[in-house]
Amino acid sequence: MSTARGVACIAFIWIMASCFSLPHAIYQKLFTFSYSKDTIRSLCVHDFPDPADLYWKYIDLATLILLYVLPLLIISVAYTTVAKRLWRRNTIGDVTTEQYFAHKRKKKTTIKMLMMVVVVFAVCWFPLNCYVVLISSQTIRSSHALYFTFHWFAMSSTCYNPFIYCWLNEKFRSELKYLMNICKKKQRVEEHMLPSTDPGHRTAWSESNRNYTRAKASQSLRSTSNIQSGKTDISAVEPIVAVT
Repeated sequence: MSTARGVACIAFIWIMASCFSLPHAIYQKLFTFSYSKDTIRSLCVHDFPDPADLYWKYIDLATLILLYVLPLLIISVAYTTVAKRLWRRNTIGDVTTEQYFAHKRKKKTTIKMLMMVVVVFAVCWFPLNCYVVLISSQTIRSSHALYFTFHWFAMSSTCYNPFIYCWLNEKFRSELKYLMNICKKKQRVEEHMLPSTDPGHRTAWSESNRNYTRAKASQSLRSTSNIQSGKTDISAVEPIVAVT
């Protein structure tokens, strides 16, 4: 798939998802309920046109089919096709028995990873969609705690995929370890290069370094006196030696 085709597919998915969510965004209204003089609550709830119950039921049923059943069917067919092609693919060239079984284990692990991604999506999103359909058909009574629990569980489905990849994909694990090692090394280098601001922690020069500096200064002084024809002004050199 080319880059342009991939971008077009992503844009199409986002546009379709936005269109499916429009009814829930359009038919919203703010209601204010006065339970007493001191207790007033404002709630943003759905306000579908008449017949509201039938409209709500059709919206939730369409949401179940278009945003759960259809995506689940698409990824199931796509991942099953990938798994079949991967399983039927043979290794090119001569391989030993050990290499053959190692390659077979890798294919099994990859297929298991693909199937687990599908199962996680189906399991995480099923309670919320089932609960919404039962509420719209007035089979059960609504519960805010139960709704937010199922909603959190559905939204958490995307958080499990990286753990599945890290568990069943050896290349993903190695790249993650490499990235973590780079971050650790970079942090160590930055800490090592950070200068100390405490004057009490300055490194004192050893006596050998001091002697070397004095010898270098005296050598440069003698070479300067040999090159120049006039008498060297010692008073001009003394401050340099003192600072050194």
